[in-house]
Amino acid sequence: MNEENKICHLSMIQQIITRMGSNSFSLKGWSVGIMIAIYAFAGEDAHKAVVVTLIPLIVFWILDSYYLMLERKFRILYNNVRIKSEDEIDYDMNFDNIKISMLDIKKYGLINALLSKTILPFYLVCIVTTLVIYFINF
Repeated sequence: MNEENKICHLSMIQQIITRMGSNSFSLKGWSVGIMIAIYAFAGEDAHKAVVVTLIPLIVFWILDSYYLMLERKFRILYNNVRIKSEDEIDYDMNFDNIKISMLDIKKYGLINALLSKTILPFYLVCIVTTLVIYFINF
């Protein structure tokens, strides 16, 4: 049984999922880099730079969560294509057409991604570290 179309479609989806993961990793690197750069340039006025550090951290947190949300949706698409027969493969990349139960719908939202166990601890540590550095004199 030749399933060339299915394999090609799954490969396309997998490449997108991989790209979402790479974007998330890059955002975490940028977050730490920006924090360190602001710490280095703030010097004696570190307490004034807290907003300058927190704004990019929060923006990167939301963007990172957005990529995780998209990654989760493409995983649903991947699973949907995986169970299709070869003659049903249409190379559709729209995950919005996939039916999921109401119990699972929250799992794929932005709020759930913001609070995920892979994203929340990282950004909370960055924010707490920022607050500690700026408000506690060493």
